[in-house]
Amino acid sequence: MPVPVIVLNFGHSVLRSLDDYTEAASEIYRHYRQGQNVVAVTSAQGDQTDMLMAEARQIGPDGAAKNLPELIQLGERRSAALLALALERIGAPAFVRQARDLGLKARNATLVNLDVEQLEDDLKNHDIVVMPGHVAIGEKDRTVLLTEGGADMTAIYVAKRLGIKAKLLKDVEGVFDKDPKSAGAAPQRYDRISYVDARKKAGPLVSPKALDFAEEHSIEFDIGTPGIPSYTTIGAKTGTLSPLPAPKKLRVAMLGCGIVGGGVYRRVKANSERFEMVKIMVRDTAKYIDQGYKPEELTTNIEDVLAAKPDIFIDVSGPVEPCLTYCKTLLENGIHVVSANKQAIAAGGQELVDFARDKGAQLMFSSAAGGGMPVLEMCIRERGRITRVEALLNGTTNYMLDEISAGKSYAEALKEAQDKGFAEADPSGDVNGSDAAAKIRLVALLGFGEEVTLEDIPRDTIENFAPATPPKGAMKRIATCWKDMNGFSTKLELKDLSLNNFIAQADGEEAHAIFYFDDGDQYRIRGKGAGRWPTTESVMADLYDISATYF
Repeated sequence: MPVPVIVLNFGHSVLRSLDDYTEAASEIYRHYRQGQNVVAVTSAQGDQTDMLMAEARQIGPDGAAKNLPELIQLGERRSAALLALALERIGAPAFVRQARDLGLKARNATLVNLDVEQLEDDLKNHDIVVMPGHVAIGEKDRTVLLTEGGADMTAIYVAKRLGIKAKLLKDVEGVFDKDPKSAGAAPQRYDRISYVDARKKAGPLVSPKALDFAEEHSIEFDIGTPGIPSYTTIGAKTGTLSPLPAPKKLRVAMLGCGIVGGGVYRRVKANSERFEMVKIMVRDTAKYIDQGYKPEELTTNIEDVLAAKPDIFIDVSGPVEPCLTYCKTLLENGIHVVSANKQAIAAGGQELVDFARDKGAQLMFSSAAGGGMPVLEMCIRERGRITRVEALLNGTTNYMLDEISAGKSYAEALKEAQDKGFAEADPSGDVNGSDAAAKIRLVALLGFGEEVTLEDIPRDTIENFAPATPPKGAMKRIATCWKDMNGFSTKLELKDLSLNNFIAQADGEEAHAIFYFDDGDQYRIRGKGAGRWPTTESVMADLYDISATYF
């Protein structure tokens, strides 16, 4: 089964500051968790190109300069590196490739070649490839710049060569019948617009050269903005006009405000146009007031949470109870629930899923398993085809096993995991396997339609693990679910894997998974399985999915 791929181009108008790279990474992750690999094409941030041009004028020769592209390309390359770093922080796999690496060649500032085999191989090995736009290799092996809007051209050219769709991300939600910022009647947006009409209406949104290339080769592409699920498609025909849907600003309440909760709080605050944090339920409000939280945001009482009338309730706490009861209470009131609490969700099982559906509320919990690896989304999407799943479902223990295999003691590895925020102060759930077992229960439920208890899952502990001899390959604790003629089975097993094994190639807190299907096909996914920002990103992706239903 070929993995679908999309090209996303991030224009300079959406990469204005360092914070914008976090939002760009979120946009990529939302596509990745939907089962798409991504080629991300970057423009230079904000006015970086102008700043580099000013430096060139100050020190370079008058007139044309052969080496000018070497300086100007630094803006796009910097942008690609920053985006890759933002992706790495949230646990999404990312690999930067330069124009020279990909054989992206140009003649007279027009793209003429791409090493498609190399790019496809990079996507196979890394899932997300980030590349600078506007830059290519020209005659005599010199770096050259494309014409203005060259990143648009790069994205559309790469999409054409791969035979896939491109989406150009700008600071507006598509193509409108008038300037969205102009006075008078509210502008209306095209759902589709022809190449001919786009030349009249798209204005500076799209490079004319890129538009000409797309029309010549009958390439459809989309124009939109990060985080907004609707957009304009540019192609052969013009469609209808309609008012721009305005997203409802959703009120958010949260249970718990530890490592992950603090990350979610910051991201919600940074997306104040879409979300408003109205109440946080914690055990000790004084502790959080001392940390700078507003007293009116905090409570110790679930009744205060209900009184705040949230649209969404986020559970980033730990225990099964009272959290499971709280989730049911909120669902009973028609409030959507986003949960990172794998123990509570696993304990609730199919009954909780059915309860949410019956109450007309959404129950989302992608962050309850996999961290930045979208394992539960794969289960939901491919249910009915899956015959076996092998996965690393606990990034903390994967990190610890790597450190122990490298010669550190169990105590040293545990302390490092705690210092890095991978392990809690009480690490028993990680090391004894109950954390991974709860995630196995979710995989079994969503991927196979099977409900199992913790007692049904044989599991190896790594508590005080000290191998007598160094592993021959890589020591991993693998969660496995499978269905065969004997029925459904699960286990959590410590194994010494060959270094050629895909699961074995997960380093530190990374997580890998292999899905086996009834037609003999396989699907591999990867990401970081532990840490504040990977789990935070999964929560935010669920929030955005709920928000999308209000457009």
